[in-house]
Amino acid sequence: MKILHVADSHIGYSAYHKVAENGLNQREVDVYNAFEQFIDYALKTKPDLIIHAGDLFDSVRPTNRAISFVLNQLLKLSEEEIPFIVISGNHETPKLRETGSVFRIFEHLNNIYPIYKGKLEEVEIENAIIHAIPHSFSNEDLRKNIGMVKLRESHLNILVLHAGIIGIKEFSYTRGDFNEQIISSGYLSPDFDYIALGHFHKPTKVTDNAYYAGSIEHFSFKEAGEEKGFYDIELGSSLKINFIPLKTRGMLDLGNIDCLNLSADEITNEIIRKFMESEIKDKIVRINLKRINRGKFKGLDWNRIKSASSHALHFEISYEFYEIEQELKGKSRIGSLVDEWKEYISKIPLDKDREEIEKLALKYLSEAIGGIK
Repeated sequence: MKILHVADSHIGYSAYHKVAENGLNQREVDVYNAFEQFIDYALKTKPDLIIHAGDLFDSVRPTNRAISFVLNQLLKLSEEEIPFIVISGNHETPKLRETGSVFRIFEHLNNIYPIYKGKLEEVEIENAIIHAIPHSFSNEDLRKNIGMVKLRESHLNILVLHAGIIGIKEFSYTRGDFNEQIISSGYLSPDFDYIALGHFHKPTKVTDNAYYAGSIEHFSFKEAGEEKGFYDIELGSSLKINFIPLKTRGMLDLGNIDCLNLSADEITNEIIRKFMESEIKDKIVRINLKRINRGKFKGLDWNRIKSASSHALHFEISYEFYEIEQELKGKSRIGSLVDEWKEYISKIPLDKDREEIEKLALKYLSEAIGGIK
């Protein structure tokens, strides 16, 4: 049985201020292009089944443009009678049960199976049973849904989940996504013929039968330099899995510059040197300034930096302010925005969702600080 496993397409995602020739946000267009590449591959190779393991959309309420794009792409699969099973992920699942799901609009399409009601659903395709579990109402519900799975003898049994897995080193460094759900690797039974996972954006083998397909585009600098794509799988008496890369927008993290013993001019020159040594044209680029004080930061030659980075689609500087203790003697210290936010929120009485609010606020701050557009 030939299966394509894809995940985390985040249709509708947009970022930065660059506009494509069609007038749309360039990053939104990049994501459309990546997903269309996947659909074109599916139409050419005609798999027996496509599994999308969650976060088809980037938000609970995608734009009409994003919905229309996905609908047109899925109609191509429907017309070719290629079954497409998609579960809802944390990004597109509303927190309130009474809120409707965008997935309802796909229910009338032939060969399209949207799974979004917070509970286990099973779909039979040829000789395979797909045990599809969408983003659940809680971690406890997710574990209960997994426990309800009954393997079918004489069938291929495929489990589909959108969750973080405790027990893999890579995921331990990326936790904190909004509304995510997490289980231990012990829930990934070796008795399944294949387990299609979504949520972690790097293609990763978790166990011998469980894989994250990763995302189809770069969505944060944590993913800089990673290859993006999906899996082409032959499933039968044995598992044969092949990663298919997609052409995506390059994302470069040019690393750190330790500014402690450098002048503002030297820091500026070091930034420009990194540009010259890298191919930044049309790419998304970041440099991190370590141990820089406010005086040096203000003294950087921003005109030279902007000119040198102008060929990039987007360039941003992240930075960590460093204050010499002698300079602070007798003065009150003003910390970074992140430090001041943490101090502020610690004094606010919050009965519920404190941790979630803190994570979300810190995410927004990290995206907003220090960007050069």
